[in-house]
Amino acid sequence: MIKIRITALFILLAFTLSMAACTPADDTPEPVTTTVQTEADEQDAVAQELRLISTAADITELLDGLLLSESIVAADSYSLGIGNVDPEVCTLDYTNPDVETIISLEPDVVFVSGSSTDGTVDPYSALSDAGVNVVYIPTAESISGIIDNIELIAENTGAEDKAEELTSSIDEAVADAKTRAESLGGEKVSVYFEISAAPWFYSFGSNTYLDEIISICGGENIYSEETGWISNTEESILAANPQVILTNVMYDGYDYNEIYSREGWEAIDAVVNHRVYSIDANASSRGSQNIVKAIQEISLAIIPDESAQ
Repeated sequence: MIKIRITALFILLAFTLSMAACTPADDTPEPVTTTVQTEADEQDAVAQELRLISTAADITELLDGLLLSESIVAADSYSLGIGNVDPEVCTLDYTNPDVETIISLEPDVVFVSGSSTDGTVDPYSALSDAGVNVVYIPTAESISGIIDNIELIAENTGAEDKAEELTSSIDEAVADAKTRAESLGGEKVSVYFEISAAPWFYSFGSNTYLDEIISICGGENIYSEETGWISNTEESILAANPQVILTNVMYDGYDYNEIYSREGWEAIDAVVNHRVYSIDANASSRGSQNIVKAIQEISLAIIPDESAQ
């Protein structure tokens, strides 16, 4: 009898333990949901917190390239149509800024073009006097100057990672253009770059990033002995007899092919050999990351693909 009772107790104990093992404990931890924040998310968060003002189209283009267009609360009228910038904010007159309006927007940073002041009169000094953070962006005269401006804006907006991506793309475009230029064996192709069409000719000499790009791509600017932006003459173009003519003149109704029919130009090598090319106006006229497109187009014009083999 005692043996039967002991056996029953063991069976009851075993059943109790098995039930306990099958019953979940009250303190079982809840599943943990992990959110992975990407670099793009972090950049977007920074952009949403900033309030930025741009006073020039090239600065606006740099901000757009740094994924900061949504942070722009005001920009100059020439910035209209750039990237993802809200058209409604492109209302500023950069030569005559409305200081009170700018202050009322409570910007974190106001980016001002170096071309806005002649060194004696600064229309934006009142902003600095009012405690607004004003950052002056120099007018880029070289490719390295454009890179410096990208990095300067990035330092003031926390966009260093994106800046590195943009500057790397410029470095790669320069390297590719130099490689293509090697096919010339050290020879240079004479180039005339027209910024304003006849009869109001305008071009550039050295100390400009466009002159540097022409040189990198294997060309030689016919005005390289002059400095900066220049009003040139038709006589000097004809005398130089350029092998290639480039133009970024671009307005409604203009067709760059009119260059072929200009009186007296029929003997120019570029016209004879049908080597007149249109270069994207915005990419070549604004000192931003978009010069990559200008570099590629100029390189292809100076050295057509079949010549670079």
